[in-house]
Amino acid sequence: MKKIFRGFVLLVMILLLQLTVLPPNEALSNNSDIALTELNIKLMPEFINPEDWDYNIPSLLVGYHGTITNHSEAPYSGEIKISVPTKLPKFNAGFVAQFLNDEDAEPIEEDYTVNVEEGYISWIPQNPIESNESYHFVLEYFSAPIEGVVDRTFTFEFIADTNIDNVNIAVYAPYKAQNFTIDKESDLNSMTFGLEFHMYEHSDVKKGDLYDLTVSYKKEDIVTTMEALNDFSAPDDDAHAGFNQQGVQQQNDTFLNAENIIMISLSIIIVGAFVFIVLRKKNEPNSSVKENNVVPKKIVNKEEEIKKLRKMLTDGLIDEKIYKEKRAKLG
Repeated sequence: MKKIFRGFVLLVMILLLQLTVLPPNEALSNNSDIALTELNIKLMPEFINPEDWDYNIPSLLVGYHGTITNHSEAPYSGEIKISVPTKLPKFNAGFVAQFLNDEDAEPIEEDYTVNVEEGYISWIPQNPIESNESYHFVLEYFSAPIEGVVDRTFTFEFIADTNIDNVNIAVYAPYKAQNFTIDKESDLNSMTFGLEFHMYEHSDVKKGDLYDLTVSYKKEDIVTTMEALNDFSAPDDDAHAGFNQQGVQQQNDTFLNAENIIMISLSIIIVGAFVFIVLRKKNEPNSSVKENNVVPKKIVNKEEEIKKLRKMLTDGLIDEKIYKEKRAKLG
């Protein structure tokens, strides 16, 4: 198991060397000295649901991670404007944050504005981008473009608003997705914890270039990937049968203990996949106040109580530690 974990961390670090991230914008295209040099787009269907989301509707989490470089001789303190599909169903802006460098695991949130009519998110960095320095940031949003009940599909489109040196589009298959297919052949694909990963690499991208992907897969449950990763006790039920078959289940000293879950999360944070979770947990109320209300004193239906716990974890009402403790009490 430890070898599997080390392999996972190694894969993340390899990806880190390839990915530095974000999307183009009008403000950048009008200033040749301020250039978007690298852009990585992460597509994570059914990865995690935001707060107040209808749990029965599959969500798509999209992360724009990028690097803007100031080639001028003066600091840049102007506006950054990023095009986003605000007209998609249930569009929900997650956040905007700055990484102090491409290895930073604690991003600093930026105040931003969403222009729904014109379709963009804009903000002014808290600190000016110094001459010949780079600004690393992440922008994430949720939407509900996924169609179908069991046979699910969605289409993603990206149009470059400015010239970009390199653009990477990474697609993560959902937990327990079957027959996961994309209408274009990927440049890189891998398997992590039984989950598929596909990468599309583009260089010398010009303003107006269009990149689109249509993704389809079969999925019979609504368990999100983050919920499955957190449910490392792997209960013996139909919803988690595949998870057990992958060998990711609780043992006396399993590699998926609380410490390793944190390490996995931090590793993925480095490439931007878990930034939403980190920032959301900073704003959570004290979990100890809610602990007494997590599980009723008398358990009437074990499966129903497990579902409630998963829902509370997904909604951010409890953290992984409390979830593990309460899940263990259910037997």
